Amino acid sequence: FQKFLNYLPKKSSILDAGCGTGWDTNFFLSNGYFVTALDASVKLLKLIETHKNLTKIESDFLNFKSETIFEGIWASFSLQHLPKNDFKTALKILKNSLSETGFFYIGIHEGNKEIRDNLGRYYSYYAESEIRGIILSLNLKILSLDKLESKSFDGKKINTMHLLIQKNN
Repeated sequence: FQKFLNYLPKKSSILDAGCGTGWDTNFFLSNGYFVTALDASVKLLKLIETHKNLTKIESDFLNFKSETIFEGIWASFSLQHLPKNDFKTALKILKNSLSETGFFYIGIHEGNKEIRDNLGRYYSYYAESEIRGIILSLNLKILSLDKLESKSFDGKKINTMHLLIQKNN
């Protein structure tokens, strides 16, 4: 969180893209940011408490539209639930809502496969070279790419990538 927030002005606007139950949304709100919580599940959006600095949008990534231009877009392990052939399109749509000086965080699983876990959730794993190629093709600049070992929801060991990205002006 802090690495991402270090690049954003205080009280700026953040799109929590694929917010789920709103854990990250609530963190940003509690730190004084204006947050738009985006998720395809209205049930998950309903779990997020109303806040004066919060807007909720029920939409999937490919149909997302917003009048707001965001200083930051936070996509923490959400874009990986798209089929690989939709990833670049979704990223381009989100990029169009990012300010000219805005920053983008993506958390994603590292690998080279598309699977459903034993909970039925769909995942696309990306090799570093693959994700770099997609990001650079959209005229975005990778400021940092950190790799960590973690565990998935079904308890299996996974490798993750955490990317901090900026528009390439």
